[in-house]
Amino acid sequence: MKGDLECEGSVRLGPLPWDVSERLAQFSGNWLEFSAADNTIKVRKSVPIGCPATTAVSCELITMLECLPAEAREAIPGGEIFVRGPGGRIMRFAVQDGAIQIQWPSEDYSKPISVPPEMVLNTLGASQARINGWARFAGSRTSDIRRFTERFGGLYPEGDMPSECVQNVAYVPFKNVSVDPEELISRLRQLAEPPESLQAEIDVTSSAPKSEDRDFRILVRNGEVTALRPTLWK
Repeated sequence: MKGDLECEGSVRLGPLPWDVSERLAQFSGNWLEFSAADNTIKVRKSVPIGCPATTAVSCELITMLECLPAEAREAIPGGEIFVRGPGGRIMRFAVQDGAIQIQWPSEDYSKPISVPPEMVLNTLGASQARINGWARFAGSRTSDIRRFTERFGGLYPEGDMPSECVQNVAYVPFKNVSVDPEELISRLRQLAEPPESLQAEIDVTSSAPKSEDRDFRILVRNGEVTALRPTLWK
């Protein structure tokens, strides 16, 4: 989901009999409505007050799909609606072949989704991000990384950031560090001598509980930065 939206998405219904379209157009839900222009169930633009999407969307979606004849329901193209609960947790209502599946996210990096680094690096600031992973580069200025993270009040379970430098190759592990991801990558690239020596694998997770859709992984190979989102839905 994008940002802090409580509900987003749509479900395409395909061709419908005239009387069914009329009945759906009269449906008055708190979160969902029917668009007769393209036969689609959509999220209302106005946000209701006092009616959480986590409890209302499932009832409204089922009620609207019940208006369809069985053969029309089984033939709908389908779609998905995402809902964010008060605690941050998101769930997905996936509609396919006339059936509704309710799913909670489960992070899986075995089939990651590649995204442009600039789309994710600045989405979590120092107060929101938790950094885990490692970086290795030619150079000996590991103390500069320590001073950099201390600017943000970096958190280290052991009370210190272990690092080492052997034969002018620095290795720095990160364990639950609070730091701005974009500035961290920028600083690492500055410290690597040459920049092409930088190698890193860094997981960035949101400090907000149950916000898996905000997490991402940064890979640096020979100075080149790539970003990955985990697959959330099976």
